Amino acid sequence: MLRGARGPVKSISIRELREEFDSTDVVVVNVLAPPAFEKIRIKGSISMPRMELEAGRWRELDRSKKIVVHCSSYECGASKAAAEFLEAKGYDVFAYEGGVKEWAEADLPMEGTVSPSQYLIDRYGRPRPPSPS
Repeated sequence: MLRGARGPVKSISIRELREEFDSTDVVVVNVLAPPAFEKIRIKGSISMPRMELEAGRWRELDRSKKIVVHCSSYECGASKAAAEFLEAKGYDVFAYEGGVKEWAEADLPMEGTVSPSQYLIDRYGRPRPPSPS
């Protein structure tokens, strides 16, 4: 639980997000800085860096939608912090903590200037893990 939180931040798993991925009732928000967003992102996600979100861009989000915020990976705390912030503003929000890394490793739909494999090599020094047979 985050410091000062009223309760645990709701999270969403990769499986759950995949099931809801094409829903028009879900908005996926990337809270990383613009260069990271431009490089690679979950397909269809919108860019709203955490600092901009907290400075007022949160007002751009539709309260009638389920908001899923994510950052780079489980090691990044920005998604939890953004979820806590939006929850305090009254949004139905979930943190997808696996982020870009887990999505790329699962070979799920992405877009940007580099391929998922190249991103994983550049950022983590290895390509996508082999698929289980």
